[in-house]
Amino acid sequence: MKNYLILLLTLCVLSCSSDDSTEGMDTALSGVWTLTNVSCFCGFPDPLGFEQTELRFNTENNEILVSQNGNGLEYFRPAGRYSYQEVGETIVLDDGRAYRFTLDGNVLTLNFVDEPLIADDEISYSLRRN
Repeated sequence: MKNYLILLLTLCVLSCSSDDSTEGMDTALSGVWTLTNVSCFCGFPDPLGFEQTELRFNTENNEILVSQNGNGLEYFRPAGRYSYQEVGETIVLDDGRAYRFTLDGNVLTLNFVDEPLIADDEISYSLRRN
């Protein structure tokens, strides 16, 4: 009986693996991403110039560097550095704004986690890896 208990305990310990899927996603976010499209209930002046906005994810210190190269429009956030935490498939910025993210090859989609009581605050960002 003791042997079975030891065998069962050993199997339980060995079956608990540390295959944390968010670690792989966090590493996959690393690098420079160029904004390609914004989908929302909002108007943008012409010309759009989405591609002038870049997000650089530094996953070692959980920081996003946002740069605007030219047109002065702030599609995602004002230019600057932002701390973030990754919670599952959600990025939570230091100001509490949250974005669900999905990766499909070299395409990153960020969907703003909207406030249910506010109409028309849905917004989605599409970015491509540089």
